Amino acid sequence: MQPSFVRSVFFMTLLWLSSAVIAQPVIIADSEFASADWTPIVTKTTGGASQSVSQSGSGGNPGAYRAMIHSLPPNSNIVVVHEFLGTSYDPLAQGAIATLDYTEDHKEFNPPFTGAAIGAKPALRQGGVWYIGPDLTFNGLSWQSVNLTGLTQMDFSGAGGSHPDFSVSGGAISFGFVRSNTNSSNTTSFNTTSGIDNWSYTLQTQTLPVVNLVAIDASAAEAGADVGVFRVSLGSGGEAHTTGGEVPGLVVSYTVSGSATPGSDYAALSGTVTIPTGATSADITIIPIDDALVELDESIILTLSAGSGYQLGTSTTATIVIADNDVAGNAAKPIPALSFWGLVFLAIVIALLGVAWVRSRRRD
Repeated sequence: MQPSFVRSVFFMTLLWLSSAVIAQPVIIADSEFASADWTPIVTKTTGGASQSVSQSGSGGNPGAYRAMIHSLPPNSNIVVVHEFLGTSYDPLAQGAIATLDYTEDHKEFNPPFTGAAIGAKPALRQGGVWYIGPDLTFNGLSWQSVNLTGLTQMDFSGAGGSHPDFSVSGGAISFGFVRSNTNSSNTTSFNTTSGIDNWSYTLQTQTLPVVNLVAIDASAAEAGADVGVFRVSLGSGGEAHTTGGEVPGLVVSYTVSGSATPGSDYAALSGTVTIPTGATSADITIIPIDDALVELDESIILTLSAGSGYQLGTSTTATIVIADNDVAGNAAKPIPALSFWGLVFLAIVIALLGVAWVRSRRRD
């Protein structure tokens, strides 16, 4: 075998394995800024500061852009979060976020004085909390492009120093940006006008592993404690599960139904199974309980449930049948019960026998 062929296969294998964990980037972006796609949220205002927004159809970088005006009386400031309503991202349904990149073009129009600056930051909202990213304050009079790469959840901070949760345990995330201004003058009021264009987040995400269920031993029996086995596997090809060291394994939930009764026909199940880190499957063993009851064969039906950190595949239900080993002929036969008239007849017979015995004694 040629070494070049071996190297090709090796690198193709690495590429396949990595593609099982890392998904294609998800891009959330806007360069048109239709007013219906955005909402401004004033998170802080003092001294009577206010704001207004509009969509400008031209003059951006190029084309349309979002124009923002802050009106600032003396000794006032304002902080406004602009939230994008076009889409959000749910790590549970779409995969954990590994890192994200942030991009915006911005410009200051007609500064009130030389050096006047516009406060700017990226922002995320999760669970009703806004998390603010790195500072991008600017005072450029021409369009400037900024790009922050490789941001993690630790680069965004909320109240009390908290951070968003980019894992599958975190809730849905919406995206936006911050604009802020302060007027420190005791006497002078002024307005600041700025614009934003080519706004985007690029999410490097992790795909959720796919789980499937089969019964690899679908026949169990009371006789000889013959167990049955369900198997929960990752993906149709059994790709390896990687957790990045965050959790000890992938916990998959399931429900149990069927005619067999847990605790009396088989050892009760927990409702979850853990696929260890680096493994491709985990087994759920059905242990029959040998009782003395004469029963029909009974079924145990497992069904995978939706949960955190995985998505359901095409095979989510499987059945195991427990065979009974108690035969009806071996059971103790009950003594037939006598009817009322049968008891009367028996009493008469006994009485007549008694009378005959007394008479025979007298003759003797």
